Amino acid sequence: MNFELDTKIVIGEEATDASTVLSQFESHRAAFSDISVVLGTVVARIDGTEYGADLRDPIVRLVDQWVRKLPWVLGGDTEAVAFRNSEHCYAFVPAGDAVEFSHFAGSESEVEDYLLDPTTVRLDAFATQTLKMGEKVLELVKLADPALLTSNEDCRDLATSVDEGRKAWREYQLHNRR
Repeated sequence: MNFELDTKIVIGEEATDASTVLSQFESHRAAFSDISVVLGTVVARIDGTEYGADLRDPIVRLVDQWVRKLPWVLGGDTEAVAFRNSEHCYAFVPAGDAVEFSHFAGSESEVEDYLLDPTTVRLDAFATQTLKMGEKVLELVKLADPALLTSNEDCRDLATSVDEGRKAWREYQLHNRR
C-alpha cells in the first residue's frame, strides 16, 4: 500500500500542492501577507486516491494539530484531528507497528459517515510523512517571513511540534531496535 501525506494551499480560489507553491513562492508571496489566515488542507493519498482535498482550514494550525498528535500515536494513544471549518476528522489508532487511519464526517468522538474506512498503514510511513508535511509548511513560513517562527504563535507552535515529533520518532526507533 502506498501512503502519502501532502498539503494543498489555497491561492485565490484554487488549492495548489505545497511543493508547487514552494517552487513558485515569489509569484504567490502576496497571499502570505498574513500567514494565520492562509487556508489549505491535509491530503492523504492511499494507493493514488486522495482524501480531504476539498476541505479548507487555516493551514498552519491544521498541520500543527496533526504533527502534535505524532508523539501520542507513537506512545499508543488513539488520536483524531478535527477540521475547524467543517465537520470532518482524521483518526489514528495505533496497532503495533501500524496505524489504523481513517477519514470521516462527524466529531472527534462520533463517526457519522466514513469517507475512508479504517485502513492500516505502516507506522514508519505515517511518521515520516507527518514530519515531511510539517517541515514543508515550515518552509513556507520561512519563505513568507523567518521572523514568524518567533513572532507568530501558530508558527512557533508548529516549529515546536515538528521538533517534538522528530524527537519522539527518533526515540521510538531507538527503543524498538533493541
